[in-house]
Amino acid sequence: MTAPWLALVAFALSGARAHPMHTAVTELVQEDAGGRTSIQVRVYADDFQAAVSTPAGASPAGFSMPADSAMARYIRGTFALADRAGRPVRLVWAGAERTGDVILIRLRGELPAGLAGARVTSLVLCDRFEDQVNVVRAVYAGRATTVLFTRGETSKVLP
Repeated sequence: MTAPWLALVAFALSGARAHPMHTAVTELVQEDAGGRTSIQVRVYADDFQAAVSTPAGASPAGFSMPADSAMARYIRGTFALADRAGRPVRLVWAGAERTGDVILIRLRGELPAGLAGARVTSLVLCDRFEDQVNVVRAVYAGRATTVLFTRGETSKVLP
């Protein structure tokens, strides 16, 4: 059963023009027993573009996407994973695309011991919006878990 707040966040990121809250939704999926993990961050394009510089000549109306390098630099400064021993996980850029009002940012990482016990930090856009709420959903070892982040929080351990 899906939590009611998760349905609200999903609706908020579904492409409605005026969004009632500032949110980012991240999904971590451990793809295999070796710990290969895919990461997808969903953010509103207008919110993200307010935080990340756009290329020269980009539309001020917010219809252009920032350059991959600017997006990668911003995400790596606001989203992090560490393995259960506390070692930072190298996040590899896997691209981004715009779908309606949402930007989908993709990364990859390797956690040989898996996501269980790993630490995640998701402060994407918390530097920009006081009411930012970030949802991280992690799927691993036959289960799914969700953690929330707001401005000022630190990393959280995945069970």
